[in-house]
Amino acid sequence: MLWLDLETRSQCNLVARGLLHYAQDPTTEVICMSYAFDDQPIQTWFAEDGPFPEDVKQYIKSGGPIVAQNASFERHLFDFVLSNDYNFKPPKLTQWRCSSAWAMAHGLPGNLKNICRSMDLPVQKMDEGTRLIRDYSLPFFKTEWTGDDKQLMQDYCETDVETMRMFCSVLRPLADDEWRQYHITEIINDRGVPLDIPFVSAALEYADEVRADVNNAIAELTEGRVSKASERKTRDEWLADNLSPEQLEIITVEKKGVSKIKFDAEYRALLAAQPDLPDNVAQFIELVEQAGGATISKYKAMANTHVDGRVHGSLIWNGAGATGRYSSRGLQLQNFKRDVFKDPEPIIQSVISGVGIDKPAESLGRLIRSAITSPHGLTFSDYSQIEARVLPWLSEDPRAESVLDVFREGRDIYTENAVHMFSVKEVSPDLRQAAKQGVLACGFGGGARAVQAMAKGYGLNYSYEQAESIKSAWRYANQWAEPFWFGLKDAARDAFQSPGIITRQGRLKFMSDGKDYIWMMLPSGRLLAYIYPKIELVDYPWGDQGWELTCLWGSGKPKSGEKWPRRVLNHLILAENATQGTAADIMRETIVRAHDAGLDVLFSVHDELVVEGRCHDRLHEIMVDPPGWSAGLPIDADTQEANRYGK
Repeated sequence: MLWLDLETRSQCNLVARGLLHYAQDPTTEVICMSYAFDDQPIQTWFAEDGPFPEDVKQYIKSGGPIVAQNASFERHLFDFVLSNDYNFKPPKLTQWRCSSAWAMAHGLPGNLKNICRSMDLPVQKMDEGTRLIRDYSLPFFKTEWTGDDKQLMQDYCETDVETMRMFCSVLRPLADDEWRQYHITEIINDRGVPLDIPFVSAALEYADEVRADVNNAIAELTEGRVSKASERKTRDEWLADNLSPEQLEIITVEKKGVSKIKFDAEYRALLAAQPDLPDNVAQFIELVEQAGGATISKYKAMANTHVDGRVHGSLIWNGAGATGRYSSRGLQLQNFKRDVFKDPEPIIQSVISGVGIDKPAESLGRLIRSAITSPHGLTFSDYSQIEARVLPWLSEDPRAESVLDVFREGRDIYTENAVHMFSVKEVSPDLRQAAKQGVLACGFGGGARAVQAMAKGYGLNYSYEQAESIKSAWRYANQWAEPFWFGLKDAARDAFQSPGIITRQGRLKFMSDGKDYIWMMLPSGRLLAYIYPKIELVDYPWGDQGWELTCLWGSGKPKSGEKWPRRVLNHLILAENATQGTAADIMRETIVRAHDAGLDVLFSVHDELVVEGRCHDRLHEIMVDPPGWSAGLPIDADTQEANRYGK
């Protein structure tokens, strides 16, 4: 393997303009490259010191694999800068290996600094790098070295190679089909997402009106105590009065001995995830998202980063590392509003022509999906209730076959559950809705609080007693579930205590190397990783303590000065990971088959695949064709064609 890292500079703002703009900008140039072959010593080349290293050129020509952190950056710099400046053929796409994707395939963070912190590596990413990048890489960079900065830049670049090589040494090699999925994702990213740029530009002109609209709503919601989203003091006082002490603690941080409320996007998301959050606070968070640019920022990202009407590089393979699902960067495709206009065209034309629209903040939020459009049309297909199908199938319990039969025979799973949950023959809309909350909230072992939280997302408010009744009724109607959940927990613990021995639960297998990992093998053969497992005494939410199997929580975020968090491998996490991981495998293989069939895949959002062109029958056929390892799993999809992306 060739391990390498580039340090670059440009008058183009990478974050604001996107990677493709950055790589193609005439001011972009490489400062230096640190590299190493296999485990040989690291070398560093500075562009100012001489020609490009011949040994790297020859290695590229040989077709050998190249590893880089966030390899799409290095790939674009080789394609658009180095190969042109030094007159050689750039590496093939299939030569690249991304160490960030490799780490996320093990449930680790994708950011190099966080990987090092989470794994507690003896070599950490250099803190000095932030200052060096600010001085020598960002717009208005220095053109002459100051003091020892050239040596520090070399140390910084070499440290990145060393840490990358170090953490990759304890990761399992990814299979060829996994790297092929990664390479196809890069092809998809290079294709880009097509946009209606005139509409996007017109939407941005509504930014001030959106903020005014939202601020009026905030003032009304808070009865005048907070007049606009940017008022921190009155906002914090209102939050303190409307949150429980436990909820307030979630968004309270201590800095230099002073406690204060932090309400940026990360902390808003943490607070919004609380199951018993007051409705007025949930509404306040939504309004702050709109005022703070959650809507407008997406239009800005579209306007600033598109190249010839397309935004590139949005999809992250294995971005949801614990399960292997896709995530996204830039446009954040995964959190586009699902609430769309049935016929968006008249409203879009009103925006373009400058005609006022009702509720601009809400309306523009509902139009974001519609900004994605193509003159060739779009086809999008969404797997129908995929998790509700996968979960009972994974259990391999004969009692779960009746659930799978509902899907096989095209019946309504919510109505069927209502019949069994409430012992009725005729199902009213209210009973069907209650059964739906049971299916959605209880499948992974969730209790009454989970039912309440799920119901709230559908505009329903259940008392704790009502939610507890729904939970109990769902578990009674699905008696295959509890043995499966707790069987997963037992199988993981047994594997940990017996390294080298394979344990099983349903269609899943567990094994441990006795040191760094517990592995969950999915039916596809792909492995989910639980790193640094151990059994430790933990505090339960209800106040007791007990000995539980834990592992490093890769997607967790430690507070300042604290160690990287760990989490309990309880039945909820294992059931959810197994189900979402298996659903991810279905989508990952579907993307490969769609690509191989010649379809122009644009992106995937959760369980939905979007392609360019009108190809309803072909895409639907690919979506519902089950993988060879999924015998007995009933799969169906809702496939649509349109000029604009919708739902």
